[in-house]
Amino acid sequence: MEYFNEDIQKILLAALLGAIIGLEREWSGKSAGFRTMILVSMGAALFTIVSYKMTGIGTADRIASNVVTGIGFLGAGLIFRNDTGSHGLTTATAVWAAAAIGMCAGVGYYWLAIFCTGVVWAVLVLFFRMQLHLNKMMDTRQYKILYRSTEQHALDYKDFFNVKTFRVLENKQLKTNGTIMYLWTIRANQAAHDKAVAALLKDECVIDLEY
Repeated sequence: MEYFNEDIQKILLAALLGAIIGLEREWSGKSAGFRTMILVSMGAALFTIVSYKMTGIGTADRIASNVVTGIGFLGAGLIFRNDTGSHGLTTATAVWAAAAIGMCAGVGYYWLAIFCTGVVWAVLVLFFRMQLHLNKMMDTRQYKILYRSTEQHALDYKDFFNVKTFRVLENKQLKTNGTIMYLWTIRANQAAHDKAVAALLKDECVIDLEY
């Protein structure tokens, strides 16, 4: 028996391709980084190889579908939601893609696995720079404004933002004793956000501002 047979080559390739994806996630400071992507890709390749060698237990496609289901649960654990929105979606989909690449390597589709790794890396690295440029053009922010309630003064997002109604994702008021909490989630360009923040900070009735 050869120690460096084709199956070992498949697993090592899957680990290498997972490492390439994991390096970017590790560099970006994400929870699923270098080691996680290696293990996901290598594990998916191993399950795929074993499924083709098992006989009398089930078909290979059934085991592969279970791998996809298991990776789905793993990815779901990386997604969380807070007041500013959902986070971890890109990392979760990167884990899903790493598993798919590992399965390609396990089947023996080496060039397809390598090509897809290049596409994933381009999306994570090159398209991220494009996204930063787009965010400067249009950014979504959530504002929490604690305002001193008076009969003469009230806040309205229209006084600070010249945006269409569909770009206002949230507009709420929570009244308490002598104060009003305004909750705005607005999509506008960077200059509009900066101008609104400067105007709000100058308002003497604004007790607290979070954004």
